[in-house]
Amino acid sequence: MTVFVETDFLIALVKDSDWLKQRAETVLEERAVVTSPFSYLELLIIRERHEYDYVRLFANMLELVPVRTDDERQIVLKAVHYYEEGMTPFDSFHAALAETHGLPILSSDTAYEAVGPDRLPLEPDTSE
Repeated sequence: MTVFVETDFLIALVKDSDWLKQRAETVLEERAVVTSPFSYLELLIIRERHEYDYVRLFANMLELVPVRTDDERQIVLKAVHYYEEGMTPFDSFHAALAETHGLPILSSDTAYEAVGPDRLPLEPDTSE
């Protein structure tokens, strides 16, 4: 049976020592597990408090704890790339989601102009 896991499961696997680590490793051996891109977003946010090699970690974790669809996998991989390019965790996931779904992003944040989706300005046109 496949079970859905959330961020505490990922953290237990990632940390060297965690009170849930043994149980998480046992579940990983006994069951198929999946998670959502939101768990990876949360892991990226936590990364800001604890320095670790998130690019390699995410690549490895996506093999151990996959997301449900290829689109979701692309969202996570693109978001990590955008984060590496300097975007915030949330903006990187917004950009990756919009790009993966082929949608422009309506925002006043000009950071989106440096990445995949087209940015439609939310701010009023002051040239008139």
